[in-house]
Amino acid sequence: MARTRGGSSSHRGESSSQGERRRPIASARRRRGAVESDIHVEDHGDVRFHEDAVEDHEDVAEGGFPGGPLNSSVLTHYIHHVAYAIWQGRERQEIKLISHGKKLNRLGSCHEGIRDIVNGSGLMSLVGMSYDYVDRGLLLAFVERFHFETCSFHLPVGEMTLTLNDVSSLLHLPVLGQLCHLEEVDFEDSRCGIVELLGVDGGRASAELTAAHGVKVRLSWLRDIYAEHCEQQQWEYAARAYLLHLVGCNIFADKTATSIRVSYLLLFRDVHICGRYAWGVAALVYMYDQLGDASLASTRQMAGYLTLLQSWIYEHFPTLGRRRMVSSYMEDRPRAAKWESPRQGSTLLEVRVHLDALTYDLVIWYPYESHRESRPFYGVCMFSGWIRIGETLCRHLPERVLRQFGFQQSIPRDPPVVANADILVTDDVWLHYRDHVVRGVSVSRFPSDCVDGYLAWFRIISHPYIIPADDDRPSLAPRLRRDIPDEVPQHRRSASQSGVVRTFGKRLQQMLYCREIPEGTIGYTHARELLDLADAVVKEYSPTRIAARNVRDRHIRGRRSTSN
Repeated sequence: MARTRGGSSSHRGESSSQGERRRPIASARRRRGAVESDIHVEDHGDVRFHEDAVEDHEDVAEGGFPGGPLNSSVLTHYIHHVAYAIWQGRERQEIKLISHGKKLNRLGSCHEGIRDIVNGSGLMSLVGMSYDYVDRGLLLAFVERFHFETCSFHLPVGEMTLTLNDVSSLLHLPVLGQLCHLEEVDFEDSRCGIVELLGVDGGRASAELTAAHGVKVRLSWLRDIYAEHCEQQQWEYAARAYLLHLVGCNIFADKTATSIRVSYLLLFRDVHICGRYAWGVAALVYMYDQLGDASLASTRQMAGYLTLLQSWIYEHFPTLGRRRMVSSYMEDRPRAAKWESPRQGSTLLEVRVHLDALTYDLVIWYPYESHRESRPFYGVCMFSGWIRIGETLCRHLPERVLRQFGFQQSIPRDPPVVANADILVTDDVWLHYRDHVVRGVSVSRFPSDCVDGYLAWFRIISHPYIIPADDDRPSLAPRLRRDIPDEVPQHRRSASQSGVVRTFGKRLQQMLYCREIPEGTIGYTHARELLDLADAVVKEYSPTRIAARNVRDRHIRGRRSTSN
């Protein structure tokens, strides 16, 4: 049976069976029914909101959990969550964060003999893409706010999360392609796979499986195998060892801290066509899975690609973390490479306080506009449904974080629940992802735009604060200028119309990606032409282009005055 996050086939226990939780009072249950009956999301992801969905919620204040949720229809496993324990006065014991940044950087760039294979795999962008140090306090503060039922972080400003768009921009991994299927293997299957795919004899393969204590191989052993095959110029064996070590140190890093399962080796059976996989999807599912585990009060370790999570925080929360910007960074590289993580990190309490005081103006909702020339937005990033790696399924729900796509946030549907997840059905839905993208959305008027009633609804179904407090929480209203788009420096612009053209082009782009204009029609052709024209105007009036013209004009005027 497939393992799902938050579905009834999940390995987690149902919170409803626990006697500690107080049931919402009748008025809360009535209000829940009123809210749910007015929110409609069609099977293909169409989001619609009625203004009368949320009215006055004062009569539910007596129900639910202290600090929320008042309505447990969404966070069904909240009683097992670390936030619940914290509010009960039980701080979690020390949790170990496992990162392989130094191991990955120790191996270095790939040998010239396998460069073409690594390029074709779709994984080249991961080479050297790990921070040497993780910011422990920063990461754990976000882990405390992650809920696997929604696969999102619950913050005072609403929900935010890592999406396929973030993975594509931060790591430059492919988000289109075949979902990764992991074969379950026993000792003999693993031994045969190692012999066939890594070019070692059976005795040596058996010895390694024994040394690794399971159907896995040690990362240090893979480095030795890689070096041997490079010396012997056996490039396919070398490429498999390199790629398996690469993913074992980042997107599939596990809690052993020293090894990786042989199941992942089988993904590189035909090393020349492994680029067919949607590696970005696999990385996101694995990250969701690790976050879901780490959010439980009983968990003592967390693995996964921590560089992905940390760089996501750096991009969306500019005041958090002691990051350093890499001065030599160019936008043709993955966006995660823009940052360095220093040895000295943040404290957990420090970040908790900052997040509890989070306001709209401390969030960058859509940070990748300047990166679009090298990494475009892919329509599949608006896919709403189940994504998987092997038999682990997680929800990808962009309708819950629409502001991260430049849309107005509406009240989303309850997360989908499956009793028996069918992998074949999941793969078929993914294959036809265009039928399951979010539709019917509205372009945001300002970055934090949400429909009336969203925050009132959110505070009923969520637990947005970690630190218990008796006094009033700070207002979310911006204290800074929010009429200035994210990533645009606050200086006088010589062409005010360029902002209007940028918005126009952005809206056209979103219409095309969400298939609001059918491909192959005259309207689609005209829309593409208008989008190209808008892009040209924006580039013409970009600050860089204007600055270059000003320098050129001053130079010309200087030459004229000298000649006179």
